[in-house]
Amino acid sequence: MPRVDARKGRSRTAAQTPPPRRRRPAPRRLKLALWGGGIALVLAIVAGAGALAWSSGWLGRAAADLRSGVVAMTVDAGFSVQEVLVIGRRATDSTALLDAVGVVRGDPILAFDPDGARAAIVALPWVRNATVERRLPDTIVIRLEERRPMALWQHDGRVVVIDREGVALTDRGLGRFSGLPLIVGAGAPDHAPAFLALLDAEPVVAERVLAAVRVAGRHWQLRLDNGVAVRLPEDDVGAALRRLAHAERAEGVFDRDIVAIDLRFDDRMIIQASPLAAERRRLPEENT
Repeated sequence: MPRVDARKGRSRTAAQTPPPRRRRPAPRRLKLALWGGGIALVLAIVAGAGALAWSSGWLGRAAADLRSGVVAMTVDAGFSVQEVLVIGRRATDSTALLDAVGVVRGDPILAFDPDGARAAIVALPWVRNATVERRLPDTIVIRLEERRPMALWQHDGRVVVIDREGVALTDRGLGRFSGLPLIVGAGAPDHAPAFLALLDAEPVVAERVLAAVRVAGRHWQLRLDNGVAVRLPEDDVGAALRRLAHAERAEGVFDRDIVAIDLRFDDRMIIQASPLAAERRRLPEENT
């Protein structure tokens, strides 16, 4: 007998009954959304439990236990540290860097504190700046901006490598930095960047400088590779260096039998001869 649809008052035979509709598989985007929603829920639980853990009494202890349990569940789900990716490291000690990060493989990545790790990393001598991020589910990414060595600084019987900001970087393996200029004296790092830029502008002078000494915190004195001392003025150092470079190119003043050159006067250059050269100059006068 035909079936009767009481609501519409029409009959429908069994042959006319449509086949049951098959459920379509969930779209990939829907699966990803659900997975992401699960992660968001886990993060919300961890964050909420972490906030409650600051409370006092049994509620705080319960929240801490809840947080530990949730974090352990995230490890089982694959949210654990498996790789620490470092970008920009050249001089920073790798062991010191990992100690600052404070994680080992298998640690819960959701329990990792990027801000705390960054503060510890920036405190390392060679690190000027850093960024630290978590890449779920298992990677920590660190980008370093390292300091650039500017000079060797000798002070109080100790030699260290410094950068342009005067930060001491290391006092070990100094042979690697033998090509850097040597500056000497208290306060030298504060004035070195501007001075070394002026010196670099006169390569005929710079290539002969063994050390630059800060005298009484007021002016620079150069020590050349042949022992000659060059006294520079407090002001307009660039002009004095240009005069010195011109004298070297025109007359080869550096290789004369002298012990010092004084450039602290605008209108003249005072050259101090060695005792032997002065003696040779006096001998003809005495024999006449």
